[in-house]
Amino acid sequence: MFMQKHVIGIAIASAMIVAAILGGAPTVAKSINAPYSEQFRMGKGGAYGTIASIQSQQGDSPGWILSGHWNTNIINKTMADFNQSNPTSFDAMFSMVMLNGSAKHQHHVSNFSLTDVKVEDNTVSYKGQATVTMKAGPVTDIPMEIKIHNNNVISIWFDPAKVKNHFGVSPIYGTVFTEKEMKSEGSIDHKNST
Repeated sequence: MFMQKHVIGIAIASAMIVAAILGGAPTVAKSINAPYSEQFRMGKGGAYGTIASIQSQQGDSPGWILSGHWNTNIINKTMADFNQSNPTSFDAMFSMVMLNGSAKHQHHVSNFSLTDVKVEDNTVSYKGQATVTMKAGPVTDIPMEIKIHNNNVISIWFDPAKVKNHFGVSPIYGTVFTEKEMKSEGSIDHKNST
């Protein structure tokens, strides 16, 4: 158990370093602009964050690094908050690359439609369907679940059968930017962070 936690810790640290190199996460520079920040600019009530995840294809062995960004208008809302003139939105763009640096490619998630919202403890689950770009082209109506944990962590799960297990056996993880981080308009100033 200790060894497994140690390996997971190393894998997460490695993912963050590689994500910084690939441009999907902040670097040590004083101020940077987040990639895709203009594309993912949200209006009032929206949320934005990063994807920084290690995915395993089989067993516990890390195989892929995912790095990118997402945005949505569903956080802290219910089904009743949405209608035809105010539809749900969840969009993501992320790179996926093997740990050895090969097979780098990108995916885009769009056209999210919300079907259910559940709250349990400090986790909110949003179920729905979305379109995901794959090698052969966009795949529509993929069942997915987005979970927000303590308003700080996001997990994204796609029905493995619909994506031929492409994203591995675990959810894709990332972070949720705070309101203060969102007001920084894509710029992260390390001298003022706490």
